[in-house]
Amino acid sequence: MSQQKGRQEIKESEYTYDQKFKQLFQNKKFLSPILKNVVKEYGGLSLMEIEGLIVSVQGDAEVAANIGAEDVGKADEQKTYYDVMICCRLPVSEDTLSVDLYLDLEMQREKSPGYPLPKRGIYYCSRMVSRQLTNAGEEDYGKLKPVYSIWIIVNDIPSALQYCRHEFTLSGTNSRTEESREYSPKKKAGFDAAVKKLNSEADLIHLCLVFLAEDFAEDLGTDDSLIRYLQAVFVKKAGDPEYNPYAEYSKSIVKEADECMTIVGMFEQRAEKRGEKKGEDRLKTLFRCLKQQGRDEDIEQIISSDNTQLLEKLYAEFNLKHERN
Repeated sequence: MSQQKGRQEIKESEYTYDQKFKQLFQNKKFLSPILKNVVKEYGGLSLMEIEGLIVSVQGDAEVAANIGAEDVGKADEQKTYYDVMICCRLPVSEDTLSVDLYLDLEMQREKSPGYPLPKRGIYYCSRMVSRQLTNAGEEDYGKLKPVYSIWIIVNDIPSALQYCRHEFTLSGTNSRTEESREYSPKKKAGFDAAVKKLNSEADLIHLCLVFLAEDFAEDLGTDDSLIRYLQAVFVKKAGDPEYNPYAEYSKSIVKEADECMTIVGMFEQRAEKRGEKKGEDRLKTLFRCLKQQGRDEDIEQIISSDNTQLLEKLYAEFNLKHERN
Protein backbone atom coordinates (compact mmCIF):
# COMPACT_ATOMS: atom_id res chain seq x y z
CA MET A 1 0.00 0.00 0.00
CA SER A 2 1.45 3.40 -0.97
CA GLN A 3 2.14 5.93 1.77
CA GLN A 4 -0.21 8.51 0.20
CA LYS A 5 -3.05 5.99 -0.18
CA GLY A 6 -2.57 4.91 3.43
CA ARG A 7 -2.81 8.50 4.63
CA GLN A 8 -5.99 9.08 2.64
CA GLU A 9 -7.60 5.96 4.12
CA ILE A 10 -6.60 7.06 7.61
CA LYS A 11 -8.18 10.45 7.04
CA GLU A 12 -11.37 8.74 5.83
CA SER A 13 -11.29 6.48 8.89
CA GLU A 14 -10.92 9.46 11.20
CA TYR A 15 -13.75 11.27 9.42
CA THR A 16 -16.00 8.23 9.79
CA TYR A 17 -15.10 7.85 13.48
CA ASP A 18 -15.86 11.50 14.15
CA GLN A 19 -19.09 11.68 12.18
CA LYS A 20 -20.56 8.49 13.62
CA PHE A 21 -19.68 9.41 17.18
CA LYS A 22 -20.98 12.94 16.74
CA GLN A 23 -24.24 11.69 15.25
CA LEU A 24 -24.66 9.50 18.32
CA PHE A 25 -23.57 12.24 20.72
CA GLN A 26 -26.17 14.71 19.44
CA ASN A 27 -29.00 12.25 20.11
CA LYS A 28 -30.98 13.36 23.18
CA LYS A 29 -31.71 9.74 24.05
CA PHE A 30 -27.96 9.11 24.25
CA LEU A 31 -27.22 12.33 26.16
CA SER A 32 -29.89 12.13 28.86
CA PRO A 33 -28.31 9.32 30.96
CA ILE A 34 -24.94 11.11 30.79
CA LEU A 35 -26.45 14.37 31.98
CA LYS A 36 -28.34 12.63 34.78
CA ASN A 37 -25.05 11.31 36.18
CA VAL A 38 -22.88 14.41 35.66
CA VAL A 39 -25.09 17.49 36.05
CA LYS A 40 -25.93 17.73 39.74
CA GLU A 41 -29.19 19.59 39.15
CA TYR A 42 -30.45 16.69 37.00
CA GLY A 43 -29.81 13.87 39.46
CA GLY A 44 -33.41 13.68 40.70
CA LEU A 45 -35.05 14.09 37.28
CA SER A 46 -36.36 11.36 35.01
CA LEU A 47 -34.60 10.78 31.70
CA MET A 48 -37.63 12.07 29.82
CA GLU A 49 -37.58 15.29 31.87
CA ILE A 50 -33.87 15.74 31.13
CA GLU A 51 -34.44 15.14 27.43
CA GLY A 52 -36.88 18.04 27.40
CA LEU A 53 -34.26 20.36 28.87
CA ILE A 54 -31.64 19.74 26.15
CA VAL A 55 -31.59 22.57 23.63
CA SER A 56 -29.28 24.61 21.48
CA VAL A 57 -29.95 28.26 20.91
CA GLN A 58 -29.39 30.54 17.94
CA GLY A 59 -30.89 33.93 18.65
CA ASP A 60 -34.38 33.26 19.96
CA ALA A 61 -34.86 29.89 18.30
CA GLU A 62 -34.16 26.42 19.65
CA VAL A 63 -32.28 24.23 17.18
CA ALA A 64 -30.53 20.86 17.09
CA ALA A 65 -27.23 20.26 18.86
CA ASN A 66 -24.23 21.84 17.18
CA ILE A 67 -21.83 19.22 15.83
CA GLY A 68 -18.24 20.36 15.64
CA ALA A 69 -19.13 23.76 17.05
CA GLU A 70 -16.53 26.47 16.50
CA ASP A 71 -15.59 29.20 18.95
CA VAL A 72 -13.69 31.92 17.07
CA GLY A 73 -12.66 33.56 20.35
CA LYS A 74 -11.99 37.22 21.05
CA ALA A 75 -9.22 39.48 19.77
CA ASP A 76 -6.15 37.27 19.17
CA GLU A 77 -7.52 34.08 20.75
CA GLN A 78 -7.16 31.00 18.58
CA LYS A 79 -10.22 29.10 17.43
CA THR A 80 -11.54 26.31 19.63
CA TYR A 81 -13.36 23.32 18.11
CA TYR A 82 -15.83 21.34 20.21
CA ASP A 83 -16.98 17.85 19.26
CA VAL A 84 -20.59 18.50 20.24
CA MET A 85 -21.85 21.70 21.87
CA ILE A 86 -25.33 21.83 23.35
CA CYS A 87 -27.19 24.00 25.82
CA CYS A 88 -29.44 22.82 28.61
CA ARG A 89 -31.99 24.48 30.86
CA LEU A 90 -32.12 24.01 34.58
CA PRO A 91 -35.43 22.60 35.83
CA VAL A 92 -36.17 25.77 37.84
CA SER A 93 -35.94 28.07 34.81
CA GLU A 94 -39.11 30.08 34.23
CA ASP A 95 -38.17 31.34 30.78
CA THR A 96 -38.35 28.43 28.31
CA LEU A 97 -35.54 29.95 26.24
CA SER A 98 -33.31 30.76 29.18
CA VAL A 99 -30.14 28.74 28.78
CA ASP A 100 -28.81 27.87 32.20
CA LEU A 101 -25.81 25.71 31.44
CA TYR A 102 -23.59 24.78 28.53
CA LEU A 103 -22.28 21.30 27.74
CA ASP A 104 -19.32 20.20 25.62
CA LEU A 105 -19.00 16.48 24.92
CA GLU A 106 -15.72 15.07 23.53
CA MET A 107 -14.74 11.61 22.35
CA GLN A 108 -11.05 10.92 22.94
CA ARG A 109 -9.55 7.68 21.65
CA GLU A 110 -6.22 8.32 23.37
CA LYS A 111 -5.54 9.38 26.94
CA SER A 112 -2.28 11.12 25.98
CA PRO A 113 -2.81 12.82 22.58
CA GLY A 114 0.18 15.16 22.95
CA TYR A 115 -1.26 17.38 25.69
CA PRO A 116 -2.65 16.92 29.25
CA LEU A 117 -6.38 16.25 29.00
CA PRO A 118 -7.28 17.96 32.33
CA LYS A 119 -5.58 21.17 31.21
CA ARG A 120 -7.25 21.14 27.81
CA GLY A 121 -10.60 20.35 29.41
CA ILE A 122 -10.28 23.29 31.80
CA TYR A 123 -9.29 25.49 28.87
CA TYR A 124 -12.42 24.43 26.99
CA CYS A 125 -14.53 25.23 30.06
CA SER A 126 -12.88 28.63 30.37
CA ARG A 127 -13.63 29.41 26.74
CA MET A 128 -17.26 28.40 27.21
CA VAL A 129 -17.50 30.82 30.12
CA SER A 130 -15.72 33.58 28.21
CA ARG A 131 -17.91 33.29 25.11
CA GLN A 132 -20.98 34.25 27.21
CA LEU A 133 -19.73 37.85 27.47
CA THR A 134 -19.13 40.08 24.49
CA ASN A 135 -17.55 43.10 26.19
CA ALA A 136 -15.53 42.04 29.20
CA GLY A 137 -15.62 44.75 31.85
CA GLU A 138 -18.94 46.15 30.72
CA GLU A 139 -21.10 43.05 31.19
CA ASP A 140 -23.21 41.79 34.05
CA TYR A 141 -21.01 39.00 35.39
CA GLY A 142 -23.98 37.76 37.40
CA LYS A 143 -25.42 36.42 34.13
CA LEU A 144 -22.61 33.91 33.64
CA LYS A 145 -23.95 30.35 33.48
CA PRO A 146 -22.20 27.12 34.53
CA VAL A 147 -20.47 25.03 31.88
CA TYR A 148 -19.75 21.31 31.67
CA SER A 149 -17.12 19.55 29.55
CA ILE A 150 -17.33 15.76 29.45
CA TRP A 151 -14.53 13.71 27.91
CA ILE A 152 -14.95 9.99 27.20
CA ILE A 153 -11.56 8.29 26.92
CA VAL A 154 -11.09 4.71 25.76
CA ASN A 155 -7.44 4.13 24.82
CA ASP A 156 -4.05 4.16 26.55
CA ILE A 157 -5.44 4.27 30.09
CA PRO A 158 -3.47 2.94 33.09
CA SER A 159 -5.20 -0.04 34.69
CA ALA A 160 -5.63 1.93 37.93
CA LEU A 161 -7.86 4.44 36.13
CA GLN A 162 -9.88 2.10 33.93
CA TYR A 163 -13.67 2.23 34.40
CA CYS A 164 -13.79 5.31 36.60
CA ARG A 165 -14.47 9.01 36.24
CA HIS A 166 -12.58 12.00 37.57
CA GLU A 167 -14.43 15.27 38.08
CA PHE A 168 -13.04 18.78 38.54
CA THR A 169 -14.96 21.79 39.87
CA LEU A 170 -14.23 25.22 41.26
CA SER A 171 -14.47 25.21 45.04
CA GLY A 172 -13.25 27.56 47.72
CA THR A 173 -11.84 27.36 51.24
CA ASN A 174 -12.32 29.94 53.97
CA SER A 175 -9.68 30.87 56.52
CA ARG A 176 -12.25 30.88 59.31
CA THR A 177 -13.70 27.44 58.67
CA GLU A 178 -11.81 25.83 61.55
CA GLU A 179 -12.63 28.51 64.11
CA SER A 180 -16.27 28.56 62.98
CA ARG A 181 -16.70 25.17 64.63
CA GLU A 182 -16.69 27.04 67.97
CA TYR A 183 -19.29 29.62 66.93
CA SER A 184 -22.73 29.80 68.48
CA PRO A 185 -25.43 28.03 66.41
CA LYS A 186 -26.77 31.35 65.10
CA LYS A 187 -23.34 32.72 64.17
CA LYS A 188 -22.33 29.37 62.62
CA ALA A 189 -25.49 29.32 60.51
CA GLY A 190 -24.76 32.83 59.25
CA PHE A 191 -21.15 31.97 58.43
CA ASP A 192 -22.13 28.75 56.61
CA ALA A 193 -24.75 30.61 54.58
CA ALA A 194 -22.24 33.29 53.55
CA VAL A 195 -19.64 30.68 52.50
CA LYS A 196 -22.28 28.68 50.62
CA LYS A 197 -23.28 31.80 48.69
CA LEU A 198 -19.65 32.49 47.73
CA ASN A 199 -19.20 28.93 46.49
CA SER A 200 -22.45 29.01 44.52
CA GLU A 201 -21.35 32.20 42.76
CA ALA A 202 -18.08 30.51 41.73
CA ASP A 203 -19.79 27.28 40.64
CA LEU A 204 -19.10 27.75 36.94
CA ILE A 205 -16.63 25.15 35.69
CA HIS A 206 -17.28 21.39 35.70
CA LEU A 207 -14.92 18.99 33.93
CA CYS A 208 -15.60 15.24 33.88
CA LEU A 209 -13.10 12.73 32.48
CA VAL A 210 -14.70 9.32 31.95
CA PHE A 211 -12.12 6.53 31.63
CA LEU A 212 -13.18 3.29 29.98
CA ALA A 213 -10.72 0.82 28.38
CA GLU A 214 -9.71 -0.08 24.86
CA ASP A 215 -10.59 -3.78 25.26
CA PHE A 216 -14.26 -2.89 25.93
CA ALA A 217 -14.61 -5.52 28.66
CA GLU A 218 -18.12 -6.61 29.63
CA ASP A 219 -17.31 -7.25 33.31
CA LEU A 220 -16.53 -3.80 34.74
CA GLY A 221 -16.36 -4.47 38.45
CA THR A 222 -18.22 -1.23 39.20
CA ASP A 223 -21.78 -0.16 39.92
CA ASP A 224 -21.27 3.36 38.55
CA SER A 225 -24.35 3.89 36.35
CA LEU A 226 -22.55 6.24 33.97
CA ILE A 227 -19.66 3.81 33.39
CA ARG A 228 -22.01 0.86 32.93
CA TYR A 229 -24.20 2.82 30.52
CA LEU A 230 -21.33 3.98 28.30
CA GLN A 231 -19.62 0.61 28.31
CA ALA A 232 -22.89 -1.08 27.32
CA VAL A 233 -22.90 1.17 24.26
CA PHE A 234 -19.29 0.30 23.46
CA VAL A 235 -19.83 -3.47 23.70
CA LYS A 236 -23.06 -3.17 21.67
CA LYS A 237 -25.35 -4.10 24.54
CA ALA A 238 -27.22 -0.81 24.98
CA GLY A 239 -30.54 -2.65 24.94
CA ASP A 240 -29.53 -5.31 27.46
CA PRO A 241 -30.63 -4.52 31.06
CA GLU A 242 -27.90 -6.81 32.41
CA TYR A 243 -25.32 -4.31 31.16
CA ASN A 244 -27.20 -1.02 30.76
CA PRO A 245 -29.10 0.41 33.74
CA TYR A 246 -31.05 2.54 31.26
CA ALA A 247 -31.74 -0.24 28.73
CA GLU A 248 -35.47 0.39 28.47
CA TYR A 249 -34.92 4.07 27.75
CA SER A 250 -32.06 3.32 25.32
CA LYS A 251 -34.04 1.04 22.99
CA SER A 252 -34.42 3.70 20.31
CA ILE A 253 -30.64 4.30 20.01
CA VAL A 254 -29.51 0.65 19.98
CA LYS A 255 -29.28 0.46 16.18
CA GLU A 256 -27.41 3.76 15.92
CA ALA A 257 -25.00 2.84 18.72
CA ASP A 258 -24.32 -0.63 17.30
CA GLU A 259 -23.67 0.79 13.83
CA CYS A 260 -21.20 3.28 15.30
CA MET A 261 -19.22 0.59 17.12
CA THR A 262 -19.34 -1.78 14.14
CA ILE A 263 -17.65 0.84 11.96
CA VAL A 264 -15.02 1.49 14.62
CA GLY A 265 -14.28 -2.23 14.84
CA MET A 266 -14.08 -2.55 11.08
CA PHE A 267 -11.33 0.06 10.76
CA GLU A 268 -9.38 -1.27 13.74
CA GLN A 269 -9.50 -4.84 12.41
CA ARG A 270 -8.33 -3.65 9.00
CA ALA A 271 -5.34 -1.92 10.59
CA GLU A 272 -4.47 -5.02 12.60
CA LYS A 273 -4.57 -7.28 9.55
CA ARG A 274 -2.14 -5.07 7.69
CA GLY A 275 0.24 -5.04 10.62
CA GLU A 276 0.38 -1.26 10.55
CA LYS A 277 -1.64 -0.38 13.63
CA LYS A 278 1.16 1.46 15.43
CA GLY A 279 2.00 3.55 12.39
CA GLU A 280 -1.65 4.29 11.66
CA ASP A 281 -2.34 5.16 15.28
CA ARG A 282 0.57 7.58 15.23
CA LEU A 283 -0.70 9.29 12.09
CA LYS A 284 -4.31 9.29 13.33
CA THR A 285 -3.17 10.95 16.54
CA LEU A 286 -1.32 13.60 14.53
CA PHE A 287 -4.43 14.29 12.41
CA ARG A 288 -6.50 14.58 15.58
CA CYS A 289 -4.08 17.03 17.20
CA LEU A 290 -3.95 19.16 14.06
CA LYS A 291 -7.71 19.16 13.67
CA GLN A 292 -8.26 20.18 17.28
CA GLN A 293 -6.04 23.19 16.63
CA GLY A 294 -7.88 24.00 13.41
CA ARG A 295 -4.82 23.30 11.24
CA ASP A 296 -6.67 21.86 8.26
CA GLU A 297 -4.06 23.21 5.82
CA ASP A 298 -1.35 21.04 7.41
CA ILE A 299 -3.62 17.99 7.15
CA GLU A 300 -4.32 18.65 3.47
CA GLN A 301 -0.61 19.20 2.76
CA ILE A 302 0.28 15.86 4.36
CA ILE A 303 -2.33 14.03 2.27
CA SER A 304 -1.74 15.78 -1.05
CA SER A 305 2.06 15.58 -1.05
CA ASP A 306 4.69 13.06 -0.04
CA ASN A 307 6.43 15.56 2.25
CA THR A 308 8.28 13.33 4.71
CA GLN A 309 10.17 16.30 6.17
CA LEU A 310 6.93 18.09 7.10
CA LEU A 311 5.46 14.91 8.55
CA GLU A 312 8.48 14.29 10.80
CA LYS A 313 8.49 17.96 11.85
CA LEU A 314 4.86 17.70 12.96
CA TYR A 315 5.50 14.39 14.74
CA ALA A 316 8.26 16.11 16.70
CA GLU A 317 6.06 19.13 17.46
CA PHE A 318 3.46 16.92 19.14
CA ASN A 319 6.06 14.55 20.64
CA LEU A 320 4.67 11.57 18.71
CA LYS A 321 7.64 9.23 18.76
CA HIS A 322 7.93 6.28 16.41
CA GLU A 323 7.35 2.96 18.19
CA ARG A 324 9.43 0.12 16.86
CA ASN A 325 8.20 -3.47 16.92
